[in-house]
Amino acid sequence: MISIYRFIASLALVFSITSLLLSQSRIDGRIVDKTTSEPLAGVNIFFSKTTLGTTSDENGFFALTQVPAGQYELIISMIGYEIEREGMIIVPDEALTVNFRLAPQAILMNEINVTAKKDREWDKNYGIFKRSFLGTGKNGEACKILNEFVLSFSRRGTTFIAKASQPLIINNPELGYKITYILYDFTKQLDEVQYSGDIFFEEIASNSKKQSKLWNKNRQRAYKGSLRHFLHTMASRFELRFEIIDGEMHEKSNWLSILNRRKDPLVKEGFSLLINKKDLFGTSIIIPEQYKALKNDTLVFKGKPDEPLLSFEGRMMVTYVKESPEFTYLLEYDSPSSSQQTSYLLLRADSVYFDRYGRYSEPYMIERQGYLSWEGVGDQLPFDYNIEKK
Repeated sequence: MISIYRFIASLALVFSITSLLLSQSRIDGRIVDKTTSEPLAGVNIFFSKTTLGTTSDENGFFALTQVPAGQYELIISMIGYEIEREGMIIVPDEALTVNFRLAPQAILMNEINVTAKKDREWDKNYGIFKRSFLGTGKNGEACKILNEFVLSFSRRGTTFIAKASQPLIINNPELGYKITYILYDFTKQLDEVQYSGDIFFEEIASNSKKQSKLWNKNRQRAYKGSLRHFLHTMASRFELRFEIIDGEMHEKSNWLSILNRRKDPLVKEGFSLLINKKDLFGTSIIIPEQYKALKNDTLVFKGKPDEPLLSFEGRMMVTYVKESPEFTYLLEYDSPSSSQQTSYLLLRADSVYFDRYGRYSEPYMIERQGYLSWEGVGDQLPFDYNIEKK
C-alpha cells in the first residue's frame, strides 16, 4: 500500500547535493502490527536508492537523523509484512514524526519459495538471473547474493521470469556496498532484460586506507560513462546553454563561442552523440550510415526547478570515448576491439524527467541498448553518492 505524506512522489528521487553541506533534518516514528497494535522490532526503514536507513528498536521506535533536504521515497520493510512506500519532501531543519501500521502478509502455499534443496534446473536458471541482474563485468561477477534460496524461476513462452519471496541481500566487494534489493519484477526475453525494485546501500566498513582508496577509485570508474554521468552532463550543458527568463527558455548569446572553444560539457566529459530520427522502435538491425550528427539540437528542456526534461525522437547513439569496454563485453557480443563504449537510447515517453545531478528512476522510460544495458545492479551507485567529489 502506498501512502503519501505532503507530496505524491511518482517522479525521480530528487535532492540537491549542495544541501549535504546545509541544514539537515530528522525523521522519527513508531511501527506497530496493524492487527495487534504490538510494536515491531527490526523493521527496515530506508530511503530508496540511497545509503540513508535504519531499523526499529524493541519498542518499534526509529529515528533517521542528518537527512538532507529533498524529495524521497521512504520504504518500510519487514519479512512477513506488506511493504509500505511513502513519498515525502524534506525541508531544512525539519523534525517529522511518521508512524506506520504494517499489515501481515498473507502467504499462500504456492508462494513459499524458500527451499534448501536445489536441482540442476534451478542452478541453471539462477545462473541466467545472476548474470542478467548483477551484470557480467568485473563488478557484477564479484557480487554474491547471500540468500539466493529465496529466488524462484518460471517461463511464460519465451519469457524468463524471476521472483523473490524476500528482499535480496547482495555483497558487492568491488564497490564496497552491502545491498538490500526488494525485487518487484524481473523478466528476460532473448537479450532484453527488465527489472524494477527498491534498493538500499550500506557502506561496508573498510579495514585499511588502501581498501578505502580502492573502493573510491572503483566507484569513480562505475560512475564514468554511466547513464547518470551522461544525464548529469546533459543537465550541465542545458544550464550553460540556456537561461530562463519569465518562465521561457532563451539561448545565451555566448553559446556558439562556447562550442567553438570546445568547452561543451559533452566534449569535456567524453561523450559524443549521433541520432537516427527515423528509428522510433529500436529495431535489432543498426545501420551506422543512418546516424547523423546533432545540429545544435535541443535535447533537454525546462521542467520543474532542478528537474530538466529529456526529449528526442528516434534512437540516439551515445559514445563514451574516455574508457574502453570491459573485455567480457567484447567476448559476449563478439565485438571488435574498441577504445570506446557505445550505447543506444530510446525514450518510451514524449519526455522523461531527471534531476540536475543525473538521477533518474522512472522504470522503463529510457530504454538502454548496447553497453549501458550490459551493466547491472553490480555497477549501480547510491543516489547520494557525491559526484562532485569524484
